Amino acid sequence: MRAEGHMEDQRLRLLVADDDEVDRLAVRRALLKAGLSAQLVEVADGASALAALLQQSFDCALLDFQMPGQDGLQVLRKARAALVETPIIMLTGQGDEQTAVELMKAGATDYLGKSALTAERLSHLLRQALRLHEAQQQYRTLAEVLPHTIWTSRPDGHMDYLSHRGFETMAVPEANPARWMEAVHPNDLPRLHELWQRSLNTGEPFEVESRLRGPEGGDHWHLIRAHPMRDSRGRVLRWFGTNANIDGQRRAQERISRLQAVTAALSEALAPRQVLDVIVTQGLVAMDAQAGAVWLVSEDNQSLEVVGPSLHARELARGLERLTLDTAVPVAEAVRQDRLVTYATREERDRRYPLLARQGLPFEASAVIPLRGSRGVMGALVVDFTRRRVLPQDEQEFFLALARQGAQALERARLYEAAQQARAAAEASETQLRHVLAERERMEATLQERDERLRAALWASSTGTFRWDLRTGALEWDENLDQLFGLPPGRTVQSIEDFLSLLHPEERDEARRRTEACAREGADFDMDFRVVWPDERLHWLNCKGKTFVDAGGRPLYMTGACVDITVQKQQEAEARQLAEFERQILGIVSHDLRNPLSVIRISASTLLAREGLDERQSKSLTRIITATDRSTRLIRDLLDFSQARLGGGIPVERKQMDLFELTRGVVEELAASHPEREVEISQEGEGAGDWDGDRLAQVLGNLVGNALQHSPAHTPVRVRCQGEPSTVVIEVHNEGAPIDPAYLPELFEPFRRGRHAGSGAGSVGLGLYITRQLVLAHGGRIQVTSREGEGTRFAVRLPRGPQTPPPIPGASVRPVSG
Repeated sequence: MRAEGHMEDQRLRLLVADDDEVDRLAVRRALLKAGLSAQLVEVADGASALAALLQQSFDCALLDFQMPGQDGLQVLRKARAALVETPIIMLTGQGDEQTAVELMKAGATDYLGKSALTAERLSHLLRQALRLHEAQQQYRTLAEVLPHTIWTSRPDGHMDYLSHRGFETMAVPEANPARWMEAVHPNDLPRLHELWQRSLNTGEPFEVESRLRGPEGGDHWHLIRAHPMRDSRGRVLRWFGTNANIDGQRRAQERISRLQAVTAALSEALAPRQVLDVIVTQGLVAMDAQAGAVWLVSEDNQSLEVVGPSLHARELARGLERLTLDTAVPVAEAVRQDRLVTYATREERDRRYPLLARQGLPFEASAVIPLRGSRGVMGALVVDFTRRRVLPQDEQEFFLALARQGAQALERARLYEAAQQARAAAEASETQLRHVLAERERMEATLQERDERLRAALWASSTGTFRWDLRTGALEWDENLDQLFGLPPGRTVQSIEDFLSLLHPEERDEARRRTEACAREGADFDMDFRVVWPDERLHWLNCKGKTFVDAGGRPLYMTGACVDITVQKQQEAEARQLAEFERQILGIVSHDLRNPLSVIRISASTLLAREGLDERQSKSLTRIITATDRSTRLIRDLLDFSQARLGGGIPVERKQMDLFELTRGVVEELAASHPEREVEISQEGEGAGDWDGDRLAQVLGNLVGNALQHSPAHTPVRVRCQGEPSTVVIEVHNEGAPIDPAYLPELFEPFRRGRHAGSGAGSVGLGLYITRQLVLAHGGRIQVTSREGEGTRFAVRLPRGPQTPPPIPGASVRPVSG
């Protein structure tokens, strides 16, 4: 078992809270006798125990039931309320069952009577606690990846665990998930309490649909399911539950009901005036709008005229009762462009439509929906809202559906009215019939044309479509898929097994697992896979399928498409190979150049040390040594760059040193090589710490060298060292023109050099990149500020050593070896 392996192979970190030194000694002896290696953190009161649990992590905690200040039960409850997950074993001298039940309800992992404290018993409880904790961690990890909110609570509803998705969907404080009831809509609370209490009394699970307030405000419908965990007597010890967001489903059902109501009313409206009345009155209710009116296109198709039956609507449209189609207002734009036009605020309306800004309309937002009939747009419905309103995609589709129903009803009413008139004039009936037949033929031709266009588009994009009946298993797909799978003419597939047999053997099992999940759970399908054509060529396909279910959640069928992505996969593989080749070349070249450069420098140094050289020979040898040193630095930068990119960072070797002394040495060396420049250094505080001196000398050399290179010759370079309690700050400042703000975001990127980088001799643009990597390797950070009149300042903040956890008040750390 993993828990046993953890106890035997690794040193446990345990918290022991007991005000009796003898009892703490008994725990230590039991651990030694059991052969367990552990680090004990011992505290003698409840407050210190709670502080330790909140500030540190432990493999397990042993708390005495009776302690001064706060007893073990109080500490346990407060720790669980703060979502502390450490396994807690209670040590108690009271062995009655009521105490045990109370401890387990409060969240104890287990309890142990002090009279029964033996090495075997303690070892068994620790192993059991670690196994349980590991299982809980696996459960909670699983809960975080599920699409629903997962929660657990005490019997009284006090929530002690809420998955991350719960904080994203409910207005619950992250530090106090127990207040989740505050997110429930007030009208839904009585029903939730009633079902909760009934389940608490009967021990039966329950589910309820309720509105929950989200973090952004606004209520969303959720399906809450709760299942109790009971003891042997049937008492509820814990609740396990899920919240599933069904807001879209509920709102879709509401919209369908409203659409059905409007459709039913429109079906009873025979005259155009009756249809317009239904569109405006009941349409406003369905769209949750406060006002509205209808504009219809004139017979000459040149203008729009308001025909809303409401006198109030006509008052609001005063001055806009009749509009030409080129007028810059939303209703004309919607009719002219045959699309939904909306604005969410008055400011947006006034900016887009200055003509409306002068009307003084009392509305914040509006939506204009074109009324499209079989012959084209016949007008538009305008609905107004008194508050800001942004229409999401589903509401836009709902508005368009309502408008289509209204337009069809209006068209039917007009046809009915025309038919009535035709019956009065027998000579017009034959013309009307021919018109209807012609219209039908035109619609059929349009449908056929659209179908042909769709087929052509699918063929051109190498896309094939399919439909899988999950109830019968029948699989249908088009001829494009036959070509994508390399099937010969006349051969196709009829079942999912036929489809799986065409896949590459290495991906067949995974595809089978996913298709079984679709058929069993209603999951969607999305997978890249290979198929082998008869000529043994591999082709990559991406297949996506959407599963549709019935009202009970049972999968019905899937529709989807497959696209050939072979070229894309080949391009991705080539890009990866090219990047790997570039990294290998950089590493090889950098390493192989060091040896000949070292030979050149040693040879030149040996020649320079000889006597009898004239001035010309000495200068030539000096230039050779300087050039090899500069090349060596370039290679060092390239090697560091290769290490940072390929090795995950530049390694550092820490040792005790004085950073202030190192800084003075680097500054004095650079000042000696630039006698014409003034370099100032100031130091405050202490500079002792654990660092890699060679690497920090490289950092200081880069920063001070850059400051000397990129500042006017008559200005000083200032180096300031400031020792703080846990960190040391080094600032390098130079005067002159500031760095272009356009270069600041990528200043520390490799191979970046600004326009004013000077000659840049010996530089490939890696200095600042490697400087930042070295600072990060020490756990520090580097910042740069550059402004006109203030110069440029690089600030490096370095911690004095590796970070350690803060001490716990009242705690002592004692090693225990088994």
